[in-house]
Amino acid sequence: TKIILFYINIVIILQHKNSDTQATIGTFENKSKNTMFIHVHPKYIYLKKEISKIPNSNYECLHTFCNSRNIVEQTKIGDGIFVVKKYKVPNFANRIIYTFFRKSKARRAYDNALKILRFGVNTPFPVAYIETKRKGIFHTGYFISEYMSHPTLAHYNEAEMGDEEKNIFKEDFLNFTIELHEKHILPLDYNIGNIFYHKDNDSGRYKFALTDINRATFGKFPKYRSMLSFAQIGISPKNLVDVITEYSSRRKLDLEASLFIVLYYRIKRRVRIFLKQQMKRILSNPKQRCLDADNIKEAT
Repeated sequence: TKIILFYINIVIILQHKNSDTQATIGTFENKSKNTMFIHVHPKYIYLKKEISKIPNSNYECLHTFCNSRNIVEQTKIGDGIFVVKKYKVPNFANRIIYTFFRKSKARRAYDNALKILRFGVNTPFPVAYIETKRKGIFHTGYFISEYMSHPTLAHYNEAEMGDEEKNIFKEDFLNFTIELHEKHILPLDYNIGNIFYHKDNDSGRYKFALTDINRATFGKFPKYRSMLSFAQIGISPKNLVDVITEYSSRRKLDLEASLFIVLYYRIKRRVRIFLKQQMKRILSNPKQRCLDADNIKEAT
């Protein structure tokens, strides 16, 4: 068993060697033959002991931001305030995929944060990620980052701003979005709950930062694919049209094509969510074999 664990450790370390600014602690096995892999940024290697306790929920929760599909909590580790994100346990098929073929969400969140910071875009600094396995198969992922105290766009209240301030805000948000795309960063979870903002006291301009970036993609992409960023942004229809109009003008895109693509992606996303909900409802209630016509209309 020790020899097998040694080789597993070597393989895992080789798999995680690509990030030159990371420090690997290693893989640990308990009596139940479950393993835990911990990767800590060198900046926070001194907290490795405390970080290793996270999968056992052995940490102080100061505040819970989210407790639905994933659990996101604010915690104190050492003298610092951090955020722990525990990802939902994937289905068995995805557990196999995350074991052998694809990086886990926790690792992608960590790696993508480092990439985004290298591009000069702000995001909470990545501290560590943890992957647990049961009987050699991936089970749960944890991503730990620094805490960012700024509010997200979900707390943005347009009514509290004058017209001039609204225009400054829209312009700065548009500049931020264009900056992302021109740096070939395409965040696929670009919504008001995943974008921090604050007003810089020196310049009087608004600054933005990204979170929940495990699905962000990097590299050149067709200009119109950037419309994906607006598919779930969650701002009012009027503001959305204003932003897309200005965005299309600045990037020399056809406005009608841009609006059509955003509308297409938004409807596609709503239908997918609706069908997913209906499938869960059918599976939980085998007698329900048909979809309600009013619900279909509502989804579209």
